[in-house]
Order: sequence, then C-alpha cells, then structure tokens
Amino acid sequence: MVNKLRIALYDSSGYMTRLAEYICRKGYQMLETKLYTNLPFLKKCAAAGEIDVLLAGEEVAEEIAGLEADISQVILLTEGKGINLPPAYTLVFKYQPAQNIVQEILSHVAENDEIHVTQWSYRRKRIEFIGVYAPFGGGGVTTYALTAAKELSERHRVLYISLELFCGLDMFFSEGKHQEIISERGMSEVIFYLKQRKDKLAMKLESLISVIDGVRGILAVEDYRDLYQMTKEDMELFLDVLEKQTEYEKIIFDIGYLSDTILFLMSQCTRIYMPKAITESQQSKKRAFERLLIRENNTRICENIQEME
Repeated sequence: MVNKLRIALYDSSGYMTRLAEYICRKGYQMLETKLYTNLPFLKKCAAAGEIDVLLAGEEVAEEIAGLEADISQVILLTEGKGINLPPAYTLVFKYQPAQNIVQEILSHVAENDEIHVTQWSYRRKRIEFIGVYAPFGGGGVTTYALTAAKELSERHRVLYISLELFCGLDMFFSEGKHQEIISERGMSEVIFYLKQRKDKLAMKLESLISVIDGVRGILAVEDYRDLYQMTKEDMELFLDVLEKQTEYEKIIFDIGYLSDTILFLMSQCTRIYMPKAITESQQSKKRAFERLLIRENNTRICENIQEME
C-alpha cells in the first residue's frame, strides 16, 4: 500500500500543466501529483513502480502504449471523438471544469480494486460534527443547515451532508444543473461504499461533492430506503473516515429522519441546532422527542441542543 495516490500527468500540449496547477492549488492531500514531459523518464518511473495512475491526452495513446503493464490505471482525456483506443484505458471527457475531471478520476480510482491506499490521519484539531434537526415538520431545517454551512465556510473547511429522505435542493441549482442532479446518487453511493468496507471511501466522497449555493456538499439519497439500511457501525466508520481521512474541519448534517443510527450520530455531535417550536403541535412533538432521549439515556444530546429562531 502507498500513503498517497501517486498520479502522473504526461504533458505534450500544455493542457496538463494547467490541470496540475489546479490540483496543487486546491491542495488535495490524498494525492501526490507529478507532471512529466519526458517520455523515457516517465517509463523509467513506471517501471520502478512509482506511479499508480497515469493521466494523459488521447493524442499520445500510441506513445504510452504498454505502460498499462506497469501502471494500475491509465486515464486518457478525450475530445469525445470515439477513436479506437485499447479497452485497458479509462476515458474522461476533456472539455469540462477541472473540478469535474478530478472528481471523475477519483471515482474511477475508488472503483479500481488493484489500487490500495493506506488509511492516513491528518494532524490537525479534532473535527466538529454539527447536526440540524427538527422533530416536527416545516422547520426550515435544510435552509438553516445550508446557511450555517455557508457562514462557517468563511473561516473553516466545511462539508454539508444531506441526511434527508428526499433531495429538496432544486432551488439552489441553475436549470441545467437541475437536470443533472436527477442522476446524482449522493449518500446512496456513500452508503454502498460503507457496506462494502472499501478502503478508498475518502476518495469516493470527494468524487461525489456538489457545490450547493456556494457550499461543498453531498446530496441526499437516490432512494429513501437506503438511509434505513445504514447501521450504527456504518455511521461510526463514516465519521471515522471524515475525521481521519479528509481535510474538513466542520461537518454539517442536515437530518431529515430518526433512527438508532441517527441517535448515535447526534451523540457524536457537539452541537445540534433545532428550529424553535412555535405552534402547540410543534411544542408537543419537541417534548415527545426529549422524553425519548431521556428514556434512551441520551441526555447528552439534550444538553447539546441549541434552539434557533
């Protein structure tokens, strides 16, 4: 196993230089990126086992032929012309934002069982988990969760995670993106990976990131039943990966349902924001939720609840 994913970018046109600069500027701690312009030196490093993934343009496919024997995954940036390329190569569309290219790369690598990366731990302050929840409907939980994430992101690296049963974020996307989120799997993909106990979950998380009203986040499940398949052990692993293998400092959980797994998550949160109960019905449901916490010996959750106006 290696400590970081070692990506080689082979450049013959100048395009890779800009992509390498983007990766370095964004500071992907899980990646070790090197730019190669000399083919013999690239082949030498590949033969020495120093490269996990090679990223190159489709125009150099003939030049790099045979390197797949020494490199676990070869990814070619393509213009989508459908040229005849060896099936050993993975294709990524070239003309898209750099963030999308990197996310596709991470997604492909996460699926490649031949590439193994050790579980690393960042040296920084302990991550803070923050929940937003209402035991009654119509509390504006999602709006508040995104607002809190946006405010915190001005000073910290923040990730918003939707634990809603359905995606209700259409209003934050443009018309074009609105069509795209229909196919986004979000937390469904995360839960699948948790169940598989795969060792590159942190990479998969980065590949699933959407920008929601200026906030980095993971969208809701594709099918509400996926959330109910998430066990306490799955959540424990999820929190451990977030804490030890990502660079985020604050995680905002937009909680839209209740289960034993969610109660465990709440017990790990330092703060739980709850909309103020206004109507008599809302107040009654809030009291019922508090009684449940007391019965379940979860008074710590009660102590961490902060009402919001």
